[in-house]
Parts: sequence; structure tokens; C-alpha cells
Amino acid sequence: MNLSVGIVGLPNVGKSTLFNALAQRRLAPTASHPFTTIEPHEAVVAVPDKNLEKLADIVRQTNPQTQVVPATVTFIDIAGLVKGANEGEGLGNKFLAKIREVDAIVHVVRVFEDQNVPHVGYPPEDESIKKNIEIVQEELQKAGIEKPTLYVVNVSEKDLPNEIKIDTEPLIKICAKLEEDLSDLNSEEKAEYLKQSGVESSALDKLIKESYKLLNLITFYTIKGGKEVRATPIVLGSNVLEAAEKIHTDFAKKFIKAEVIPVEELLVQGSWKKAHEAGKIALAGRDYIVQDSDVIEFKIGG
Repeated sequence: MNLSVGIVGLPNVGKSTLFNALAQRRLAPTASHPFTTIEPHEAVVAVPDKNLEKLADIVRQTNPQTQVVPATVTFIDIAGLVKGANEGEGLGNKFLAKIREVDAIVHVVRVFEDQNVPHVGYPPEDESIKKNIEIVQEELQKAGIEKPTLYVVNVSEKDLPNEIKIDTEPLIKICAKLEEDLSDLNSEEKAEYLKQSGVESSALDKLIKESYKLLNLITFYTIKGGKEVRATPIVLGSNVLEAAEKIHTDFAKKFIKAEVIPVEELLVQGSWKKAHEAGKIALAGRDYIVQDSDVIEFKIGG
């Protein structure tokens, strides 16, 4: 399973800037003219996960070299759509074809002013924001494309504290330029930059997590011989046999049973051994439906 999220919107709304922030590298060119992005760029982005970090801390008590593998979301930077895209305007057919390949959409809407970056849609006023959203929605509908969608309003840094009046959900407010600038800094420099900007935290983590939910994904954890702690994405409603196959096809073929514990409970117990002794670990058969944040140990035959 390789589910992906396409970043779409009108030209010059900051899609590539947001993509670079997500990728933590300047992979996509940005410029003040339409269609800077022609060929889509792709980035595999780690999902922020405090439970994974805490779980790794427990395992590192016995093995300081324990490797950590986070769950990920794939983001694809797709060129801007214009009115008439479904009829081929602005290379529309090519860009719409790429949107058909993704599983969900992050729709970026411009709410920032920059005299050096011309508007392809309407200037950012409350009613115009709605019109700009409708342009892209209409082109997608005419092309027969229906995807789960997360709306991202791209504001200037000074407008981050201000309310944006858009009757559209789910919605996240972000300053893509600020987030791209932050991607060039280390953690200490980021904290200082945010403090000086009067911003409590980066909105990027929320965007990644919401995109993960948009794909209908949950996370389960595995611990490999005290050497690796892994967070693995799986579609909500999947059973433990499907989870086993995500780790290795042999795990599914030779599956006998699984031992399962919610990560919060394992963190309270402090170790797998203590959780066993306290009777907190449950046995699960192949029909067990994996719950978000389960820690699973698969038992397989020879």
C-alpha cells in the first residue's frame, strides 16, 4: 500500500513552497509566475508521533542503538489548475491525470498578499477566497474527480493570528513561506525563530497528521528484537492478519496468533515484561481488528 496526497490549487498559491516545507528540503522550484511546477515532485514525510518516541525510549533502556522507523505519508506537488483545466487549459488534462492517481487532496488556497506574485484567481478577500476554492472544485467535478479533501489557507506571517472566515472543513491555516524558512533551520533555531515571530508552534505537524487521517490510516507499532521500533500505517478496520502482512508476507502466511497491548498501557507499565506480568497483554486471533496505537507482537510457525 502506497497511499498518497496530492497538493493542488490555483497557480501562485504557494503549493510548491508548502511542499518544500513538508519535504524539509527545497525540492520544488518556486517563482512568481504560473506553472513553476510542470513535472510533479514527490516526498515521503514522517508522521509526527510522540508515542513512538516514548516507546523507543523504553526499548533503549536495554539497547541504546535501537532504530526508530516512523509511519509516513507521501505528498505530491501538482501544478496549478486554472479555469478550463478539464478542457485542456494550462496543461490541465496532464495535471488532472496526476490528481486521479492520488488518494486524497490538500487544496491550498491563497490568502496572502505579495505584489511580486500575481494572482491567477481573485485577490484575497473573504468572498473571493470562496470563489477561488470554487474554481478548483468545479474543474475537479467536471473531470469526475472526487477525493477526500483537506483545505489549507496560506496566509502571510503577520496574518497567522487573524481569523479566516471560510465555511469549509476540514481546514488548516498555515504560512507556507514561514514553514519553508523553518525547514532550513535546526531544532534550536526553529524554536527561536518561532518565538521571535510570536508563533507558538509550527502548523506543519498538524497538516501531516490531518493528511494521515484523510487517508483513513491508523498506526500500529512493532518492536523487533529490541533493535527496532517501527510505526506502521494501516487502513482503519484492517485485521491483524493484514497487519502481519504489512510487516512481512511470511508473517501472514505463518501466522498463529498475536500479542497486543495499547501503547499507552505499555508506556505505563514501562516494559513488555512488566506488562506481561501485570496481565495487560491480550492474545489476538486472525480476525482481531487492529486498533489505533496497538503494539503488536506476531507469533508465527516454522
